[in-house]
Amino acid sequence: MSAAIPAPRPGRGAGRLCAAAAALLLGPGCIIPIFPTARAERVPPITAPGFKLAADERRLWHEASELDTRARKSGAVLDDPALERYLVGIARRLAPPGALERLDVRVRVIESPALTAFITPDGAIFISMGLLSRLDNEAQLAMVLGHELTHAVNRHSLVEYRTYKGGVDTTAGMPFGLGHLGTQAAVTGYSRDLEAEADEQALGLLAAGGWDVREAPCPFEHLAAWVKDEKIEEPYTFATHPRLEERIESTRKLVRTRYAGRTSGDRGAERYRQAIREVILATARLDLSAGRFGPAERGADAYLLLRPRSAEALTVLADAARQQGDRDDRALELYRKAVALDPACPEAERGLGLALSRRNDRAGARAALRTYLKLAPAAVDRAWIEGELADLDRRKP
Repeated sequence: MSAAIPAPRPGRGAGRLCAAAAALLLGPGCIIPIFPTARAERVPPITAPGFKLAADERRLWHEASELDTRARKSGAVLDDPALERYLVGIARRLAPPGALERLDVRVRVIESPALTAFITPDGAIFISMGLLSRLDNEAQLAMVLGHELTHAVNRHSLVEYRTYKGGVDTTAGMPFGLGHLGTQAAVTGYSRDLEAEADEQALGLLAAGGWDVREAPCPFEHLAAWVKDEKIEEPYTFATHPRLEERIESTRKLVRTRYAGRTSGDRGAERYRQAIREVILATARLDLSAGRFGPAERGADAYLLLRPRSAEALTVLADAARQQGDRDDRALELYRKAVALDPACPEAERGLGLALSRRNDRAGARAALRTYLKLAPAAVDRAWIEGELADLDRRKP
């Protein structure tokens, strides 16, 4: 479901996870054809009577299981059982009859601000914190998960592997990362016909589950807006892949025609906001650490709509203002407000101390930084903050 966008500083083990997944989704060797390749014969869905794994497919499923195990051990996956239960519940509600007996449907959240989602052949859906934070409601989430489930139910990874395994191996030097994984697995991960099929059938799953089908184009619209915001060209790997604009229009057309009578449905906005609330703040922090101040500020503002008295979100806004260098007054105002709301918020004290140090308010800076170290005795930047305190002591009044 992702645009092909390099993720800035992916969370902890995300880079390793994505490289493994990219290889898995196209099969061993990550074979990509340079010239047009004849489409491999389609296979029956896993829900077909008498379904049995093909020999080459069995290896893909084995690698999928290993990928899931590595992902959970790598630090690239968010440890939030309650959120996983919520996401799995939506995925299982979407699954077509017979699918749950043959797929091990589970959902993992990748600690990355990039917008991406993909599914392994055996039913493990990976979705990024960035995409969860960007979606507006449960119906949009259901469209994303339904799209990915369709890929697994219709065995698209096997079709793609059989289609491209005879191509030219371009693995060497490829920038495998979360963005490239998005290329392989979602917006550009499958060829035009398979992506169109996944979009169309996901819309059917959305309707069958009672969600508002009018929300179906929105995930693609969010992706397109993100591409525009980041000023990134979509580096499509295969010439036949549909662009986001095409997918937006084709989904809108289906809503206008096939589902013309559906003028209502469940959006689940409040359920969704409560389920992913903390992901919004965590994503804002990831964006801030990557120097992406605009997205960090938008995320913090979104979190404040849900928790107006959050010192942590105010601190993200303050840090973004301070790090941009020309908004010191705004940063100080926000830090002081955060400290007033929660005197035990270490990040607010740290930021306040650094902002006051810039103003050469030595007494105020020392007090705030010492409070920070008291609140966070095991802080990873403790040595650096102690150096700042020593420098304050050496400064002239």
